Amino acid sequence: MARAFVLLCASALLCRVLSDTLQVTAAEAATFQCMNPLFRIQWYTGANDLAQLEPRPVVHDRLLRCARWNGKPSCCNTNLEPFQLVVFDAHRDRIEAEVHVLEQYLASMVKLRSSEVYENALQLEQHLLDRAVDAVRSALEEVKPCVLHLLAFVAGMTCFSCQPDWVNYVWRNGLGQVVGVNVDPNACIYVDRGCGAFGHAVQQAYLHMMESQLAKSPKESLPDFSMFFSREALCKWLRGTVALQPMAFKSSVLARRLSPEASISGLSRELSSAVEAAPSASTPLPEAVVQATAIPTSLPLPQAPTGPSSPALAFDPAKDGLASDFRVDFSPA
Repeated sequence: MARAFVLLCASALLCRVLSDTLQVTAAEAATFQCMNPLFRIQWYTGANDLAQLEPRPVVHDRLLRCARWNGKPSCCNTNLEPFQLVVFDAHRDRIEAEVHVLEQYLASMVKLRSSEVYENALQLEQHLLDRAVDAVRSALEEVKPCVLHLLAFVAGMTCFSCQPDWVNYVWRNGLGQVVGVNVDPNACIYVDRGCGAFGHAVQQAYLHMMESQLAKSPKESLPDFSMFFSREALCKWLRGTVALQPMAFKSSVLARRLSPEASISGLSRELSSAVEAAPSASTPLPEAVVQATAIPTSLPLPQAPTGPSSPALAFDPAKDGLASDFRVDFSPA
């Protein structure tokens, strides 16, 4: 990582482009304000790692993904944005995968209607399968607005890592662990506004499939969409799962998305050009550059004040997500 940082900063042009690059020395103390336990993997460690939060709140004016934090003290920086995009896309991939499973199940039921099994089935059973097929199709027609509203919530939670006053928005237990996020009810209402129709339609579809022996024939497993069946269930899931696990992906999943192409694509075109123009590993670097980019001594990780605490403020991830620059779109098959 140190070598990569040296190569990047060997270009004077790139160093100007990266004016928001984290410049840290071992003498600078990190604060708990930028160490939200929900984003522990992004904490500043004292090393010259380009994908870390700030050690303390800093004012930036060139943030792209979480642009609402421009001009305000925050823990985010432009170097973290490729990683934030990776996390957001991983959430999107998981949602799309669940929808794709339902689409595959529908395809299996449609194929079954052309089989000999269907031809030999009782007329009532044929009717039940046809009704199940129509119900799943209706549910899939409602899925896009649901995913879009949900991704706005996800984007807002991704940008929650920028919040230096995170302690005021969460519940913590006696060990200082975050056990709840005080999600504003308006965020639940917003997501339900996009997911209500899908939740009702997919619940009806599942009931119709359970009534048909033929509809239960496909070997695929049905995805769990029960969190969308009611506003209460949806809000409980948003608060208890999505908000509490904004980084809930295996390291292997994130590693696959953190390819060089993915990292560069999250930066500006000028940055990409500068990276391509950087000297190769075999190019000797000036001693001044090597010394200036040496890895500093790792700093101790300060913790938030010990003991349990309750939130004083409510956080609206949907509102923050809509103000972000994440690619909140979805194109079902």
